[in-house]
Amino acid sequence: CSTLLGTACSNRPGRSDRLPVSLPDLSRMDAPVQAQIRDQFASLTGKIEAASTPDAELSTSYGTMGMLLLAAEYHQAAEPCFLNAQALAPGDVRWPHYLGYLYKTTGDVEKSVKAFERVLEVKPDDLAALVWLGRLHLDRGEVEIAEPLFVRARALPTPAVAVLAGLGQVALARREFQQAVTYL
Repeated sequence: CSTLLGTACSNRPGRSDRLPVSLPDLSRMDAPVQAQIRDQFASLTGKIEAASTPDAELSTSYGTMGMLLLAAEYHQAAEPCFLNAQALAPGDVRWPHYLGYLYKTTGDVEKSVKAFERVLEVKPDDLAALVWLGRLHLDRGEVEIAEPLFVRARALPTPAVAVLAGLGQVALARREFQQAVTYL
């Protein structure tokens, strides 16, 4: 791998199932941000090339790279980072969360739904995933699918205002106006 701008970082030997990651054109970014992204890419590259890097550490490095790219709105470059992180640490809910958000941001609702469903497979009581998934289904007019998600979220010890808003929108969609007023 090379850390030069725009070069791809291939997988370490024996890890052909990982997607290659690369740096996008960073020339329009402020110099400190460019440096932060390049430093993380160099760190990731070193961990990929070191056969002794534990999967958990490599997963975190891929995920951190993805977070930086997502924050800088390089969605296409962030996706393989999160996919690799998730493949290396399938029990870590951070990576499908970020994928769900990334796909929602880019308008790929189907992939976003699948990513948040993945979170719930790993952690069925994940409040954020329940709310995001409920919102995605509401936005598609799938009230019957959204409602149980918000009901599950409401039963959690730390419900959020977003849960009540979601339940209110479910009630509105069903034309149950008094119930909607109660929730909203």
